[in-house]
Amino acid sequence: MRRMKPSGSMLAALKWLRNRNSDGVLEKNRQVLVAAGERAPIMRSTWTRLAEAGLVEFYQDRRRIRVTDAGRLVDVSQVEESA
Repeated sequence: MRRMKPSGSMLAALKWLRNRNSDGVLEKNRQVLVAAGERAPIMRSTWTRLAEAGLVEFYQDRRRIRVTDAGRLVDVSQVEESA
């Protein structure tokens, strides 16, 4: 699998999830991610692109998302998280 360079929106989403314990669950309709009790202001397609880039992974029958080791290595210090 070829790794893509993450876009600004992908980096903002990655930072959002990392700031909320790096793990979340998709709501019943599997469109909205909830992490640390907060609903993500991020489209589902962004999570899919992050997974394709190897920065997050789906698990538990694609009901949960967590940051991968590669996602933890990305420098997001200069990125503003999704609001």
